[in-house]
Amino acid sequence: MEVSTEVVRVAAELSRAIELTMDPCVPQERRMEAYIACDRFKDTSPLCAQCGLYLAQRTGNSHFVRHFGLQLMEHCVKYRWNQISQPEKLFIKENAMKLLAAGAELGLQEHNHIKDALSRVIVEMVKREWPQQWSTLLSELSEACTCGETQTEMVLLIFLRLVEDVALLQTLESNLRRKDIYQALTTNMSEIFTFILRIIEEHCRQFQALSSQMNHPAMAAHARVVQVALLTLTGFVEWVSISHIMSNDGRLLHVLCLLLADPHFNTSAAECLLQIVNRKGRLEDRRPLMILFSADAIKYMFEAAGTSSDKILDEPHYFFLKKLTQVLTGLGSQLCSLWAKEDGCPPNFATYLEAMLTFTSHPSLTLAHYANTLWLSFFKHDLISKDPTFLSFVPKWVQSTAPKIVKASYPTIRCSGSPETVAYACMDYDSDDEYAAFFHRCRTEFLDTFRCATIVAPLVTFQYVEDWLTRRVTLSMIATTKIECSLQSCTFLEWEGLSQVLESVMSRILVCCERPSVGSGLILLELCLNYQPLDPLLLSVLLSCISSLFVFVSMATADISSVMLPRVLEKIFAALVFSLPGQTKDTRSRAVKNVRRHAASLMVKIGQRYPLLLLPMFDRINATVQGLNQDPGQLSKMERVTLQEALILISNHFCDYERQTKFVGEVIAPGAQQWILLAQEAFKGPKEFMAFVGLDRPPVEPSTEDLNGE
Repeated sequence: MEVSTEVVRVAAELSRAIELTMDPCVPQERRMEAYIACDRFKDTSPLCAQCGLYLAQRTGNSHFVRHFGLQLMEHCVKYRWNQISQPEKLFIKENAMKLLAAGAELGLQEHNHIKDALSRVIVEMVKREWPQQWSTLLSELSEACTCGETQTEMVLLIFLRLVEDVALLQTLESNLRRKDIYQALTTNMSEIFTFILRIIEEHCRQFQALSSQMNHPAMAAHARVVQVALLTLTGFVEWVSISHIMSNDGRLLHVLCLLLADPHFNTSAAECLLQIVNRKGRLEDRRPLMILFSADAIKYMFEAAGTSSDKILDEPHYFFLKKLTQVLTGLGSQLCSLWAKEDGCPPNFATYLEAMLTFTSHPSLTLAHYANTLWLSFFKHDLISKDPTFLSFVPKWVQSTAPKIVKASYPTIRCSGSPETVAYACMDYDSDDEYAAFFHRCRTEFLDTFRCATIVAPLVTFQYVEDWLTRRVTLSMIATTKIECSLQSCTFLEWEGLSQVLESVMSRILVCCERPSVGSGLILLELCLNYQPLDPLLLSVLLSCISSLFVFVSMATADISSVMLPRVLEKIFAALVFSLPGQTKDTRSRAVKNVRRHAASLMVKIGQRYPLLLLPMFDRINATVQGLNQDPGQLSKMERVTLQEALILISNHFCDYERQTKFVGEVIAPGAQQWILLAQEAFKGPKEFMAFVGLDRPPVEPSTEDLNGE
């Protein structure tokens, strides 16, 4: 093709301008002038398409210049297609297809951005011409694939960009054109799917054959084709008819499951599977997805989960693990919707749960969190939660999940020797604040799942916390040295996690049909009462455990309750007056203040939940509180008011108006006298009240001297 002198001259100027814009040594002003000149040419010149083609097809140009040439062609198609003549349209179309066919000759193998730019030129023409004016498009694209791997890759990109503009992002401005292209895609979908699947299988075979010959450049070319083909499929599978996905007895799903074992393609295959298992729509349309519970499919996914979890830590592989976890959880969500009473358990359900358990027990908290969403759905499902196969996995789930409720501290310094859980946290989060926010949300969901698991299998969850609490208390009691804790110490973190799990399990015990024996619960409570920690942090979490186990006191017989209740109250009041040597009311540490407030709040909690249990001991509790109030160096105002609240809650069940009136009068007497004295002056009239609250004085900035604002 002969090129006019004018085109050559202008193209040379454009080439110099583009090189100028990409040269970091050139001053910004000159680069900006070159940018403006290129944009002006793109918007106004009638030689846009010719110069673009000339720049794109010359292999001597840099990839920056060639990319700009393709952008010129795309701009001409997008914004001038309806203004240019038919010969010009034919010129652009024919030469764009020639560029596609000559991809390898033009040295496009290594420049993905140029491949993408050329595919967009053709896509813009397709959006304006196909199918009415370009009926041979599919055959031309199929023929281009015979020219080599680079051409095949660009053909797949054409399909991908077209689907994005028409079906996924719907960026096509004309609704009529979008409907025409959508209809054409739907009509030819069977052919397109067969074409893409054939490309995947063919190039996978060639990749495997070349791997034995160690021909790395050729292997890389075939690998790129497979990866782009999977990416293209991902754009289709979300919206096409399920019949195309399930054609040939689910051959596509079989191939995708096979590719999960290949590290070169597993992430792309998992992404495609993820789009398939997350499909929405009618249940009848989603039911064919249950083919993924077939022996082969489950086997491939289970093997991918098992072998992947054993590999060393690296970011690409970790990204694949996330995708695979989401695939399995997506499949489980479909199962929750499709599980029917008459169908029963799907085949290979145990293998599927084993694969899910692999990610639940994985050191990464993110993977365990993904998996937990599915376990929570299973525990809440009316039919799945009663399935014998599922129930057999509950103990394994408990053993895998409970340790993750114990927080692993985010490292202040990142190092290669960090524990696996911390190493994965460093990959997911950039700071302690980010990690702490995620861990809090994650733990909340884990504990919610424990509550649901307790309703399904109460004896299993109770047995676990019983063993854990017994072991933890025993280890603490036999320690030969004093245990001193901080908020980041391993001992405290384990105790704190244990108390959270124990509370979640105990909170659902009363609503379970099958409850653990009262005797076993009272033994645990006895164990906690006998433990005498000297550290305020440990004492606080021990109070949490006692609070959770108090439910067994309410379930016990009257004789046993009359023995255990005074001991529990004695433990609570001992914590209420806890202090470290050398500390006074004004110098108590934060940890000491917290444990004392915890004890007072625990009295309120018990008084609110079990007032009838405490009612016979009201006089004894009241006498103890009054005795503490007599010591000015003992209770703070907060502690005193909290205890009064607990007493009032119990007194609400006197069923004796005079007795309760007398008691309430005693409680409010000190405050009532102060109000009476105050009212004599402050409430005489509006002016006196304004003077009392300070409204007759000028405002000041908030500070310690702002007496009127306090």
